[in-house]
Amino acid sequence: MGQRTMGWASFDRIFFAEEFVSLSPHYPAAACKLGRIWVNCNQMTNVNYIVQHNDSIEHIGHRHEHPILDHYIRVIDNDNNIIVVDKPASMPVHPCGRYCVHTVLGMLREQRGLRDLRVVHRLDRTTSGVLLFARNSETDTKLKKMLRVGEVWHKEYLCKVEGVFPADKEIICDRPIGPLVLSMGIQCIRDDGKCARSRFWRLWTDGQTSIVRCMLETGRTHQIRVHLQYLGYPIVDDYIYNTAAWGQTKGKDGNYGKSLDQLRKDVLEEHKASNWHEQVDPEYEIRVQRIAEGEIQPESEGLDTKVRQEYDPICMHCNVKKKDITPEHMMLHLHCLKYQTSEWCYSSEIPGWAIQPNDTQNSGKAVEDLPRNKHTAQS
Repeated sequence: MGQRTMGWASFDRIFFAEEFVSLSPHYPAAACKLGRIWVNCNQMTNVNYIVQHNDSIEHIGHRHEHPILDHYIRVIDNDNNIIVVDKPASMPVHPCGRYCVHTVLGMLREQRGLRDLRVVHRLDRTTSGVLLFARNSETDTKLKKMLRVGEVWHKEYLCKVEGVFPADKEIICDRPIGPLVLSMGIQCIRDDGKCARSRFWRLWTDGQTSIVRCMLETGRTHQIRVHLQYLGYPIVDDYIYNTAAWGQTKGKDGNYGKSLDQLRKDVLEEHKASNWHEQVDPEYEIRVQRIAEGEIQPESEGLDTKVRQEYDPICMHCNVKKKDITPEHMMLHLHCLKYQTSEWCYSSEIPGWAIQPNDTQNSGKAVEDLPRNKHTAQS
């Protein structure tokens, strides 16, 4: 644990009440009672333990994988040093939260037997496109050194946005970006944020939506999504940055119509886990509280990590029926088309949603074949 928790935050407060807000407030005490928490390799049963700097905390929990879309991962290039894939939408790059097997690394291991891949860069879970992995430590070190010393990495994307994006000129957005909800990685335009610069060109429009090409000159979290929101052309199905929580104009020009504190509360309210709960076992909270207080002892205290247990009495996901997640919620009309340095260039095919109707010429083409607008100007 970092210094922000050192010597003042009780174990149950910092480990779950603040870091894992979707869990029952009684869960940390119940997990302690059942011997599922380990601190510095020692089993922890004192829920009032004060977290110390550099403490290593392990939690044995009952896992439920999030669903993903049924897509095979296409390999763009593969040699002894680098593997490049066309990442499908819906899966994160590496294990995080409730994603373990349903990740790009997990599926490459399951589908192709590829192990020990090293993450060079990331794409958001709902974003598709070109993704690189190093196959050995030497290549990993080399690529990351290139990033540190300022080697230019050209990153190009396609996206589908609301509205008729301006034509015949390049649109540049260089507004700084900073965190709004740190625990969820949600960003916003803020003067004290990090510098960010994006360049946009319209490719075509149907009068209601537009296909836009983007080149990143920096690599901030959610940079394209935040800059398009600021310009007033949010990505069509962006369930984070294209909602009413950002104000009447959905954050255009950085005008949220409220303070950042209120905006943070409104965005959190939109994305709280209980919004996906269809039916909750009414006895669950009572049962977890009674276990936490030592009033009852469940039949099975521990979790056998060698077998897949079907049910855990204190697992929230075992006791909640959730709403079905639609495929539209698992993907975003945002696709990484191209990664290029002075040494290599990798690109994917153009996704179907980005091809203009009746345009058979561009079907299946790679990014270098895609036409650019000829006239550019800063705006």
